[in-house]
Amino acid sequence: MRSLVPLVVLLAVVAMDLTGDQRYVIITSLVISPLLAAALTGPWVTAAYAGAALLLGALQAIPLGYYSGVGHDSLVAQMIRLAVIAAGGAIAVAASRDRQRREARLRDVTRVADVAQRAILGVVPARVGDLRLAVSYDSAAAQARVGGDLYEVAQTRWGVRILVGDARGKGLDAARLASRVLATFRVVARHLADAEEVVAALDAEVVRSGGAEDFVTAVFAQLDGAQLELVNAGHPDPVLLRRGAPRLLDATGRRTPLGLGAAGATVVRTHLVAGDRILFYTDGMAEARHPRTREFFPVLPAVQAAFRPARRLDACLADLVAALRRWTEATLGDDVALLAAEFAPPARAEAPCADQPAQVRADAPWRAPDGKREVPRPVTGFTNGADDARRHHGDGPARADITTARRREAIG
Repeated sequence: MRSLVPLVVLLAVVAMDLTGDQRYVIITSLVISPLLAAALTGPWVTAAYAGAALLLGALQAIPLGYYSGVGHDSLVAQMIRLAVIAAGGAIAVAASRDRQRREARLRDVTRVADVAQRAILGVVPARVGDLRLAVSYDSAAAQARVGGDLYEVAQTRWGVRILVGDARGKGLDAARLASRVLATFRVVARHLADAEEVVAALDAEVVRSGGAEDFVTAVFAQLDGAQLELVNAGHPDPVLLRRGAPRLLDATGRRTPLGLGAAGATVVRTHLVAGDRILFYTDGMAEARHPRTREFFPVLPAVQAAFRPARRLDACLADLVAALRRWTEATLGDDVALLAAEFAPPARAEAPCADQPAQVRADAPWRAPDGKREVPRPVTGFTNGADDARRHHGDGPARADITTARRREAIG
């Protein structure tokens, strides 16, 4: 359809020149057609319109007497008009070719940027430990989506650890700083036991790698069993959804952003129950405004509307991003990274029938550290399941069904 717009211009110029006031010569306006085609189509189509404009200019002059008159009707004047049309057509073809080359280079750069961003962020599995996970990344840029938003999930001996953050600035500098923070987190998350030590190591890396004015806002989360610990370094507060009701996991006396000393450590602890959902997000959503009213995006109502019970996490994130784009009228002012987690431990308490004990199921492998004896490791799933049964069904008898897998290890 866009390729037909120059044709409409050609026909309009011919019609006006044939039916309009003969004192005015507008035949040279035919050059508009190939120039317009250069912005809308490729060089071959542009060349076709340039040839058509030149041919129509030459033929149209015959009934108008432009080859036999004097003044602006003289042959010399007509030759000048045709030369202008031909030169304009040649310029249009060259411009169209150059535009296509620049667009091809831009596509290549965009692909490289997307690959680089995916390499920096990595892939978050759909499930890690007792958490179901989903992520979403939306760029404010229409082309390359390189930015400073970051997220990572690591399974460690101390539980599942999550980092979500946003490096100051945009573009390659922010992406470089974000990559340094993620690389450091992937190492220290598996070697440092204390949550505050992990955040302190990240702060030191930002100081070492960034400039004098660089910083990274971040929130660090650790889930060990049902115990959730949060350390917030100047980042928007995560949202906890319990039975569909959202609330902020806010930290009083939070740390300053990473790279600025990260003083004022406060660890927020909360106990999760099965089905709890947590949304981590960057300030691209927290600071999004309506373009006309300048109102901030209503985070909690939007999260509650998007995260409907029993709906998949990725679908919830898609609904939330759609609501954000509607609010901003598709003009995001900053990149938006979202990470949703649902606490879904494998152990579940089953509702008992009348006069029947509550049933708790747990799967736990057995290890044989001495190569001969088979010793069960602590069954945390059973403990969590028993807590769920007591919480939902009250005190009373319980029957435990524990499925075990045996494995022998030869020692020495």
